[in-house]
Amino acid sequence: MLPVLPLIPHKTTSVEEEKGKYIAFELKTRVGQPSESTKYKKYVRKFEEGSPQEWIDMMRDLEEIWTQNSMTGGTDRASTVRALVRGESAVAFETALQDARTTEEGETTPISLEHVNLALKAVTDTTFPHRALETQRLWMNRKMFKPVELTTRQMAASINRLNNSLSFFPNATEASKFSEVELIGLLEWSLPVTWRAKFDLDGYIPTLHSKTKLIEACEAIERSEISLEKPTKEESNQNHKFVKRSAARNSAEPNKKQKSVSKHYCSEHGNNPTHSTADCWTLQNRSKTTNRVQKDHRSFSNKNLRNEINLLSKASSKKKILDMYASVIKREQAKLDGKKKPEKRRKTIAPESESDDEMSVQVISAPKKKLQKKPNNTANVIAEEREYQKKLKWLKDHGELTGEEGKNPGEESSGDESSSA
Repeated sequence: MLPVLPLIPHKTTSVEEEKGKYIAFELKTRVGQPSESTKYKKYVRKFEEGSPQEWIDMMRDLEEIWTQNSMTGGTDRASTVRALVRGESAVAFETALQDARTTEEGETTPISLEHVNLALKAVTDTTFPHRALETQRLWMNRKMFKPVELTTRQMAASINRLNNSLSFFPNATEASKFSEVELIGLLEWSLPVTWRAKFDLDGYIPTLHSKTKLIEACEAIERSEISLEKPTKEESNQNHKFVKRSAARNSAEPNKKQKSVSKHYCSEHGNNPTHSTADCWTLQNRSKTTNRVQKDHRSFSNKNLRNEINLLSKASSKKKILDMYASVIKREQAKLDGKKKPEKRRKTIAPESESDDEMSVQVISAPKKKLQKKPNNTANVIAEEREYQKKLKWLKDHGELTGEEGKNPGEESSGDESSSA
């Protein structure tokens, strides 16, 4: 169930925001005084298929204009309505006004107050929803509760505003409003359950007393609830700063009593109002330093050796790394046994390791000596032999091979050497 008029009215735009939707009227401060009397301006919002709340506000503004300017004629009132009503609402007003002025014989009578009221009633019927008065009264009886942001006095004012607006509903009269006792009951049952329970404990029945007493009783409860509320963030920050200042002041003045402020104990700082041993930053930083030193002096283990071997094997084969380790171990064992060192290998692999591990084993390979290459004429002899064989094959294929040419150049050379000898 939704109300036709809400408990908190919707805010409309102001004159400065939408000046074109407002019309200014000059009203007299004193009713029935001549035109030279003091006047004031009133801005009235135009109505064009608006909400029921906007129509009720315009009806109240019309009553003020008519009363202050002493407008009792139907023609003057109708002209004022025509200046404010727009759109389909203006069509409904003109149609209803024309129907009211037309008699059964088809004649048109002058505009009277009754004609204007009938035309306004027609616009009211088109603005409000179906069964608006019944819906509003049921909601106020069953579904109306006090919001947290409203005080009890503000809630009572809102209920009075809704009650006074009931006479503007379709088919409503002054009798459609709630009585004074009924308004007290509406205010009572809109309050929180805990408040009504306190009324029962005190033996207080609100409907048997005035509305003023009910508001005073509720305001007393509101004051007690404010004192029990939790502090806001700003208040808590201020309290924290106050505790820090008091702790600094107590540390500067050791002679004063600190039992009321010293709620924590630290093995490093003793009794203090800020932290305990588990939360001491000095001890935590000290423990981090000792852990770092312990990590720097790690003990040798099989796991560390395996990790080092796996790390070195990434740059070379694992077999070469193991051979390198074996050679180093043999030399070290020979030193311990007093034996002769094994000959150093000329070709050793010393993989470059950029590891930060302090247990890495670095092996310095023996410097390589550059060997001088002796001149070798074997390749030239082989090439000369191949050319000679090709030449013999060509001569044999063409039948031009002789005995002297068939000799091996090596044999020929040996013969010459013997003859010369």
